Amino acid sequence: MTETTLKIKTIAESVLNSYSQVFFSKSKVLAVFLMVISFFDYGAGLGGLIAVLIATLLASSLGFNKYFLDSGLYGFNALLVGLGVGLFYQPSVELYLLVTISAILSFFLTVVFQGVLGKYGLPFLSVPFLLTIWIVSLSGSSLTALNISERGIYVYNELYALGGKPFVDFYNFLENSIGSSFVKDYFHSLGAIFFQSHLLAGIIIALGLLIYSRITFVLSVLGYTGAFLFYRFVGIEFNSLSYTFIGFNYILMAIALGGYYLVPNRVSYGWILLLLPAVVLITISTQQIFLLFKISPYSLPFNMVVLMFLYALKLREKRPKHLIEIPVQLGKPEKNLYLHSGNTKRFPAAFPVSASLPFYGEWQINQGHNGEHTHKGEWRHAWDFIITDSSGKQFRNEGDFTQDYFCFGKAVLAPFDGTIIEAIDNIQDNNIADINTRNNWGNTVVVKHNDYLYAKLSHLKYQSLDVKVGDFVKQGQAIGRCGNSGRSPYPHLHFQFQATPYIGSTTIDYPFGNFLLKQGKTFQLKTFENPQNGDIVANPVKNDILLNGLHFIPGQRISVLVDVESDKAKWQKLAGEYTWIVETDVYNTSYIRCEKDNGKAYLYNNGDLHYFTNFTGAKNSALFWLFVVLFKVPMGFLPNSKITDTIPLNMMFGGILKFLQDFVAPIFLFLKIDYNLTMKEAGDILSSGDVEMNAQITKNIAGRKTAEYNCELKINRQGTFDISVQFDQTKINIQCTNELE
Repeated sequence: MTETTLKIKTIAESVLNSYSQVFFSKSKVLAVFLMVISFFDYGAGLGGLIAVLIATLLASSLGFNKYFLDSGLYGFNALLVGLGVGLFYQPSVELYLLVTISAILSFFLTVVFQGVLGKYGLPFLSVPFLLTIWIVSLSGSSLTALNISERGIYVYNELYALGGKPFVDFYNFLENSIGSSFVKDYFHSLGAIFFQSHLLAGIIIALGLLIYSRITFVLSVLGYTGAFLFYRFVGIEFNSLSYTFIGFNYILMAIALGGYYLVPNRVSYGWILLLLPAVVLITISTQQIFLLFKISPYSLPFNMVVLMFLYALKLREKRPKHLIEIPVQLGKPEKNLYLHSGNTKRFPAAFPVSASLPFYGEWQINQGHNGEHTHKGEWRHAWDFIITDSSGKQFRNEGDFTQDYFCFGKAVLAPFDGTIIEAIDNIQDNNIADINTRNNWGNTVVVKHNDYLYAKLSHLKYQSLDVKVGDFVKQGQAIGRCGNSGRSPYPHLHFQFQATPYIGSTTIDYPFGNFLLKQGKTFQLKTFENPQNGDIVANPVKNDILLNGLHFIPGQRISVLVDVESDKAKWQKLAGEYTWIVETDVYNTSYIRCEKDNGKAYLYNNGDLHYFTNFTGAKNSALFWLFVVLFKVPMGFLPNSKITDTIPLNMMFGGILKFLQDFVAPIFLFLKIDYNLTMKEAGDILSSGDVEMNAQITKNIAGRKTAEYNCELKINRQGTFDISVQFDQTKINIQCTNELE
């Protein structure tokens, strides 16, 4: 492909994306639908196309951000301006000169508002369009060389010109078939977004939205219906929409907040209904004000409410579980939702710090939250840890001396990186069954991670501290020894998280990031959970083979050999040799890309866990199976430990089931993909040899298993992966070798 051809292809893609961006999308199918309906009024359609081409070429030639260019974000405001100006006037050389000037103005206003609003993490929406169209409208009386358009007066003549008598008959059929003025006004309001007054334009847009995204379609109906009900409730004459079609403000607001800028769920849907009355009131009031200037408020109400609400969310001190801003926009509400539904447990917004257990080895909780003896009231969120033997005893001999207790004198570790702000080391340890009520907490260390998160470790051994006030400690660093000081009748470690730095501070409910829960002879990896009373827990022990093998470096090349045993041609085509490359995107997110089909597996590694977070590209590919098998792998483990997770359902479900799930996804999910990884016990895997794992992936419909994939994985010290995937009489063998080795 020549450089010129590549540039033309890039510009064409940017132009198409500019059309779909009006509905917060990058769907090419939706873009084609919108481009077609824009030409129902040929003056508007041509004006829009010229304007978006000018804005796109300007952005490209002046060297503006390629991501914004490719996404259509530099072009959609100019597109709207071109549509509006092209609709106002009769086609002429003077008109398209005005379209050109307006497009240039709109583009530079886009850049300005991108900078101004971008500083606050806010989108510029259609603010540049509003300013430009108002400037043109207010200048209209002086533009004597331009003739006001008479299109729209003789609708049937224009329909006849577009498609002859059959088209007119079809339009009449639609008008007569839809008796409800509510439904007609919904379609008219959709069409008005693209400056089209025809009923058919709105129907085509609705169909395009339905094909593109079921959530977006439902939100468009929800926004319009909610506004309609408010009109009726307060006695506002809803028929006014039949003349202005200004109802698109309600539709755009619902789509923006319900499924694009926020993760779609019941709460975001609820906020749409709460905010709609504000949009209605702003719409009605601005119509009255702008009537004085003989111009329309257009999308001003939508812009005001969306920007106001998003800015207000930026000022929150805490992020609620169910009103979450999209961290990385995937361009489709369903993708945002399905990815988020799996990542809420992996990367919970409320717990940005992953704290580890403050000890080595296996310890038991003999008093947890809301304890039997202490840990009550404002101090209820705390744990007491001890060490027990196989019979459940916490001491040897008769337990008459502190030295008899297995936990006494054991190392106590920092749960996260931080600064020591309290360190008491001078309180004698108690004799067994005695307590020190004057110094309740005994020898204590308080570690500060930030201004909102502290950890307190108490009842430490007399003169055992390895740190002093002001020292900076790393996660896992020894800070002292478990003792029996303070209000402690027998040796144990008291641990709590708190929001203030004082030794007597009340507790907060904050979980440990990653820990192993013992279940019989196996261990279950828990992520951001609170261990319970009686649980035996341990920190994962990091493994050098996994640390090296799962450390993907940008620029790294991986040679892949795939062998397939199957009767199905679909899977036989996978056999062959591939090259994968580790790269980063504009968000500095790492991903593995297949050179052959350009599939991308996005990954994240926090030092404790390797995650694959998203996949784009062909699902019947070797890279996709790497994504599935290594979906979640700990850097450390104990033999026979187990890890569970859920894979985003859109990764392995499609067709009618996925189509139906999309409609109700923000309310409930009836499709699910379970991921279960087991670390095999293969000799002393912590010191030498290969690491072997088994991954089992199951697809479930309404809680019933419908398909199962059994995967074996082996990683050796050279960083070579051997993967075997078996399902439905098919076996796929994948060998990955690091070319840097």
